[in-house]
Amino acid sequence: MPQYRKRALSALALTTLAGLLLAGCASGDGSGDAAASDADPIKIGAISSITGPAPFPEVPGAAQAVFDRVNAEGGINGRMIEFISEDDGADPAQASQAARRLVNEEGVVAMAGAASLVECSANAAFYEQNDIVSIMGTGIEGSCFTSQNIAPVNAGTFNGYESLLYFAKDQLEAEKICPVILKSESLTEPYLELLDRWQNDTGVTFTHVDTAVNLGDDPTPSILAVKEAGCDAVVLNPTEPEGVAFMNAVKQQGVFEQADWLMLTNVYTEAAIEALQAQGTTGNVYANSEFLPFTSDDPEVAEWRSTLDEADVKITSLSEGGYVSAQILVDVLRGIDGDITAESVRQALLDAGDISNPLMGMPYVYTDAQAHNPNRASMMVQATEEGWIPVGDWVEVPQP
Repeated sequence: MPQYRKRALSALALTTLAGLLLAGCASGDGSGDAAASDADPIKIGAISSITGPAPFPEVPGAAQAVFDRVNAEGGINGRMIEFISEDDGADPAQASQAARRLVNEEGVVAMAGAASLVECSANAAFYEQNDIVSIMGTGIEGSCFTSQNIAPVNAGTFNGYESLLYFAKDQLEAEKICPVILKSESLTEPYLELLDRWQNDTGVTFTHVDTAVNLGDDPTPSILAVKEAGCDAVVLNPTEPEGVAFMNAVKQQGVFEQADWLMLTNVYTEAAIEALQAQGTTGNVYANSEFLPFTSDDPEVAEWRSTLDEADVKITSLSEGGYVSAQILVDVLRGIDGDITAESVRQALLDAGDISNPLMGMPYVYTDAQAHNPNRASMMVQATEEGWIPVGDWVEVPQP
């Protein structure tokens, strides 16, 4: 499978860089080498699943848009950012090769704006060995949140699911909560551990728990079991197309009005709301947004939309992650006094403390801990005939 590889230096950035190099060479005072070194681009890497079973091109695309804007404004103290985005094709071997190429050959000082199905498990140890920090735009694997040098900006699958449980209990005031876990490789057991812990922490006992259906299978047996149990809130973990198909089956079985249906942020897309509207399953369908909902009218969201529209990047909740991760890294780079290296970037991130971002429900913080999941907040959106509408306040999952 061919590698996806993209370098980001805008035309303005190249012009600025050329001017700095010429100025250094023309100085004639022996300072030319130093000036050229100071003008070298700051290399940032990303390894994402751009192709494969679940592609996420909008995540590094959003990071690219941020770095292009910074370069157009003069870069980081006059230095341009060169963003090198690689495609792992959802293949761990490709992810591993890409990391070694970026670190050993390209000399990247940090990773940002990535979203991959396999990159965290493939490269976590390598990043730690080489003191490379990764501010992921969208962490997917569990290992993205249990690594010393990887710290995603998104809440993640399990925090997202737990936030839906809290929303059902506290804001929808559901009395019969029923988790339905569509089975997928390596994820079902962690879901069951989460459900056990949540019941212990809250004192709530689930009315019904279903793990009998695999992703992609006919959901009718699960739907009929929910109907028989009398559930009034059903919490699901589908992909976008499976979430839409599941709700269509719910309607066909006459169970739609019985309960509220809560699904992960995968379903929070413009394509999904159009499908839900067309099949008549809006009103009591909810999803979690890991950032300020992209369908809201907040000024911060408008700025993000404008930046991505200009760069022709797809507008999704996932692309918010790429955008936020790049913004955080830019703030960190601007605060470095001295050489910008992998070591100085990681130290600056450690020293930064709480980093606020208007698109996040809680501050981003990176520590020297062995695991990082700084964003544990979600805001819920409701599927309506007018589109996805934000409802309620931020739901913050407690620190484990």
